[in-house]
Amino acid sequence: MRWGLQTVSFILSRLLPALFLWGAMWVSAQEASLPYSPERPLDINHATFEEIARLPIPRELAERIYYRIEYQGPLKHIYQLTQIEGMTPELFLRLKRLIRVEPYLPKTEREARIERLYYKLDRWEGNEGTSQALIDAWIEQALEPLNVNTITYDQLLNLQGVSPVDAAAIIRYRREVGKITGLRDLRNAPYLSYFGYRNARDFLTFEEPDKKREFHGHLLVRIHNTPFFTEEAEATAIIPAASIENNYPDVYTRFMGSWGRNVKVGFSFWHALYEPVIYQDLGFARIPRPKFYLGVENQRLGPIQVRKLYLGNYTLAFAQGVVMENTDFFLPRKSGFGFRKRFIGLSGDNSRTRQYKLSGIATELQLANAHLFLFGSFDSRDAILNRTPVKLDGQIHYPVNQFIVLDQRFRYAPGDVNRERLGLSWRDAVRELLYGFRFRYDLLPATRIGVTYYESAYDRLLRPDIYDIVDPQNANQLRLADGEVFQAYGGPISDGRNPFWKAARSFRRVYGVDLQSVFQNVAIQMEYAELDKSSPFTLFRKNPRAFVASAYVQYNSFYLLALFRDYGLGFDNPYQRSFSNYRRYKRTIFERYFYLQNPLYGQLYTNNPQPQAEKGWYFYSRYQVNRKMVLTVEYDNWLRKADDASQFRLVGTLNFRPIFPITISLRQKYQGREKQNRLTTDYFENYEFRGMVRARLSRFDELGFIYSSSVTRFRPRPRLYYPLKMGIAYERVNTAGNMASPGEALGGFFTHNFNRHLKVKGFLGYYKGFFWNFEDTQFLVMDSDRGALRMWLSVYSRISNQLSMRIKYTRDYAYPITYFHARDADNEEIPSTGGRYYQGDWIQPTQDFFYLEFSYHF
Repeated sequence: MRWGLQTVSFILSRLLPALFLWGAMWVSAQEASLPYSPERPLDINHATFEEIARLPIPRELAERIYYRIEYQGPLKHIYQLTQIEGMTPELFLRLKRLIRVEPYLPKTEREARIERLYYKLDRWEGNEGTSQALIDAWIEQALEPLNVNTITYDQLLNLQGVSPVDAAAIIRYRREVGKITGLRDLRNAPYLSYFGYRNARDFLTFEEPDKKREFHGHLLVRIHNTPFFTEEAEATAIIPAASIENNYPDVYTRFMGSWGRNVKVGFSFWHALYEPVIYQDLGFARIPRPKFYLGVENQRLGPIQVRKLYLGNYTLAFAQGVVMENTDFFLPRKSGFGFRKRFIGLSGDNSRTRQYKLSGIATELQLANAHLFLFGSFDSRDAILNRTPVKLDGQIHYPVNQFIVLDQRFRYAPGDVNRERLGLSWRDAVRELLYGFRFRYDLLPATRIGVTYYESAYDRLLRPDIYDIVDPQNANQLRLADGEVFQAYGGPISDGRNPFWKAARSFRRVYGVDLQSVFQNVAIQMEYAELDKSSPFTLFRKNPRAFVASAYVQYNSFYLLALFRDYGLGFDNPYQRSFSNYRRYKRTIFERYFYLQNPLYGQLYTNNPQPQAEKGWYFYSRYQVNRKMVLTVEYDNWLRKADDASQFRLVGTLNFRPIFPITISLRQKYQGREKQNRLTTDYFENYEFRGMVRARLSRFDELGFIYSSSVTRFRPRPRLYYPLKMGIAYERVNTAGNMASPGEALGGFFTHNFNRHLKVKGFLGYYKGFFWNFEDTQFLVMDSDRGALRMWLSVYSRISNQLSMRIKYTRDYAYPITYFHARDADNEEIPSTGGRYYQGDWIQPTQDFFYLEFSYHF
């Protein structure tokens, strides 16, 4: 790694003020944590061991005081301290001024679990990379655990870190022994891994829980101004200032509550950064448009059990996500295992999903081993409409070109004056009526077969047209619009009426079958689906299809996942969220937003939650060699259907703990795309190394360093190299162009727990090029051609047992520019003066971000 003098000087000039700032905050925190005083005495009955240990007494005596209160009950008066072994008159007189004895307030079971699991709640509540339905289920079931002797296979499968093999092992063992009596008994379940046992035990109880009805809930408020990912930020920066109605930050509020164990209620509201506030008209008032739901669970209707019934906004996910999973967010390599799980079944929806939210009614019914899901929804969808109208029923009609997930839901695409003049809003541009069912039969507790079907009706025709998306000036670039674009669903085959809705003008119909089975320590899953394009409607004809199958083998120290997927180009299902490495429209003209009629139309790719049409194998394995070493290997090899280009991804990780407090993590990735291909010249190779050294200190403190190095090689791109013009005069200076994109980063991080209620995290590092990182509860992607210094500091405080707060401040200093190339508004170079192309200046972009989070349990 080469660090120039200017770079070192730049880092030091920013490092010293940062260290001074952190030092001042450290001193302030230390002053705030000084020993107790008569004006600020310690409440001894409610103190933790760490708080008692800070009293001016020997540690052994602090332990005896803590155990006396913990196991014999709270003190009634201060003089009971004299009965504790080791307490001398001198120590007692010293303590008498520093402590107070308050009546002990016993904690409820829920409060006790919050106290015991606060560190997990901290991690879950700030998690932005996992299904919101999963997070809600984990929080709810951790605070109100389920009886292991009545829990279902599906409920176990949705728990954190519990695999299908683990879930089946618990159900099978329960049937064998009749009743599981405790943790030791649970640990004896054959084929239950230690990892699955440790994760499941936080959500389970072994006695029937108290059935008295109380109202409990969780409220979360999150506010920040963190920008979008790199590629989205470039397009977003082009938004005209006149189109931005406010400078409000990103605000996300969600609430989930329960009355007893059978009634659920929730609401959420999300306002994205700088977007206009969208209101809901109630007739007597206008409020910001929320999402809400009301649910009833586990009710009897004669022999039929109503397992779930939800009104309002709800979320669905079935099998492998090929037919139905309604979320706006794409998660690469979503296998359904480990950190790539999905919430299976029906749940209330208070997530940030807005485009594909389901609004209506849904239910899950059970009769013996048969399960039936029925669902219906009516809502509006965002879409780009064609500017060229058609005649429909004697009237002018503007069809849907493409559905789109928007970062900021402006009424019109900023800068698209043609559609604005025609009144063609992309927000709530088309209405959708969706209904369907899922039938599943459990042959055995962990062996089931299912059928899923849904149909959508729209009040506009579907007419995908690339010429109404691409800027006419870039018509010569339509070669980039490959088969994945041209195979978008629509055209006359989609035209049709609906018997339940007179306004319907087009439809989409998807159906599929799935199978899942677990035998001992092996789990097999598969799903097959088709998009109906036959006329008349006929099952399983030559329609666009999709298929996913996986096999999972698990031992205590080793597991292996093998997955195969094959998605047809024409399988354009907006609710498909199954496994893939890339999202739909990757490497098409939609990815190059600068060729489109509006840069924000690039969100057709950047925000597309559908998987790419690909075919290939994926393998993932983890092996714990011993207590000190863990190896993981991930290999993916697939064919992109649109151009038959073969691609691969290989990732290896080594976690090594040479001595107890030190952990060394090494990660190497090699990813690429084949060079020789008859349909495309696109090619790249990516090498990425990431090393981390982490020291785990006392009281869960942590100190670590990270180094990252990467390079992406591709075919020479003259358009990325100065000068941009081609011709005889430039041939000598522009024969190769840019053919690589390197990146490098170095940084350090720390975590310090002052006590169980106050925690501080921080990071300071320098990066140049592409760099991704986990920053406390956020996953962020940065890119800097010149290099930048990045620092952040996060403070997490449990203000009370129920209320917590997190504050994070981030500053990003870009390396200063001492030159710039003069160009006009059309990006044409300004003629040189005296043979010089550059003019001197000092430009240093600096960005400041904040993150604020409040969480309240009751």
